[in-house]
Amino acid sequence: MTTQLPIVVIGGGTAGCTVVSTLAAMTTQPIVLIEPGSPSVHDDESAFFTVLSDEALSREVQTTLVDGGMDMPYVQAQVLGGGSAINGLLLTGEEPSFLSGLTRMATEEDCGQVGTALLAENGRFSRLWWNGGRWNPGRAVQHLVEEGRVTVIPESVTYLEHAQRVIKVAHTTNEAIEGSLFVMCAGALATPALLLHSSLERAVSGIGDGLQNHPTITFTLVLKDTVSQRFDATVVRESCSSSGADLLTVAYERTNADNTTSGLLSVSLMNPESRGGVWRSNTAMQHDFNMLATIRDRVAMREAVRELISTAMSASFSAISHQVLVDSEGTSVEVLDAMKNAELDEWIAVHLTVVSHAASSCHDIVDSDGKVRGVGNLYIADSSILHSVPPCSPAGPVVIEAARIARAIGETLT
Repeated sequence: MTTQLPIVVIGGGTAGCTVVSTLAAMTTQPIVLIEPGSPSVHDDESAFFTVLSDEALSREVQTTLVDGGMDMPYVQAQVLGGGSAINGLLLTGEEPSFLSGLTRMATEEDCGQVGTALLAENGRFSRLWWNGGRWNPGRAVQHLVEEGRVTVIPESVTYLEHAQRVIKVAHTTNEAIEGSLFVMCAGALATPALLLHSSLERAVSGIGDGLQNHPTITFTLVLKDTVSQRFDATVVRESCSSSGADLLTVAYERTNADNTTSGLLSVSLMNPESRGGVWRSNTAMQHDFNMLATIRDRVAMREAVRELISTAMSASFSAISHQVLVDSEGTSVEVLDAMKNAELDEWIAVHLTVVSHAASSCHDIVDSDGKVRGVGNLYIADSSILHSVPPCSPAGPVVIEAARIARAIGETLT
């Protein structure tokens, strides 16, 4: 009897675990998940900076934020369940319908002093990926492994072997995994990088094109009282620039797991026009977000920072903070407030921070069901195929798309 080749899912993050769980409910075909990260032990920890402090759950990739800028580290989850196992718990968009009951709205009891100050400045409570514990799609995969339905290989894929526009084998450092079809779920940086490492640009044009992220500026609040909240972030504020660009301000109760005397206030441009890319150079893989490349984005980000300055200098925040610092050199918010537009634009370009919301680097190479054009048995179901970076926290849209594509794949299986 011929052994049936498995479905191979590459990447066990939010998208990959959703794909595995969906397919496992639709087919008896073997499923292999290739994911180097281990399961998280922090699903009952509500303070996400505490989770982030576990260095075993993440890794850094060097990226460029603006054209000609310095390399900046981009934090990627390396854990079964992906970003959903370590993220800030904010769900600023809609709750996916099939996850009803696994999230909830934050309340006053969850909120700390920084969030309370933002509430007074037209903020609102956010929905949380939390309802008695963190929503982590890795847990469902662990159950499937225990039931013998799914096999997890704890390694990274290094190369996809292909012939005549069909993927044959996914190679890791120690194994070669044959499959009937392959689903890429490694994220908007790693998915195009692997396709390029595998020389698939000869069969598929546009790999890596269109990369986006949310440009973000963050201020540090030197607090008068120490932190005593349950969640690190519960309050956000939506606003618009003069051009209609979407802005999101977020209040963080502390700056990291060990700091109880400082908080953060950040603002992001949520629907940027600017796009970058992932490509292979002579020396290494390059990841360039090319933020603020358009006049509209630069003006919108300037207005966002002006709004953040006004918020940080408001009576609500003056009541809780001794000082507001805008960079690592200890520059005060008053210095930034005095800058003219051209000077502020230059400051913003240098001080942009990166958030783990990379998206859209493979949108143009797939059809509506996530199938890679020109390759017979390769699909992509992660954030890289979103048309643009979502105007909200991306976990919700990623889960919705991953489940939709997995259902489309499942319907093709016999």
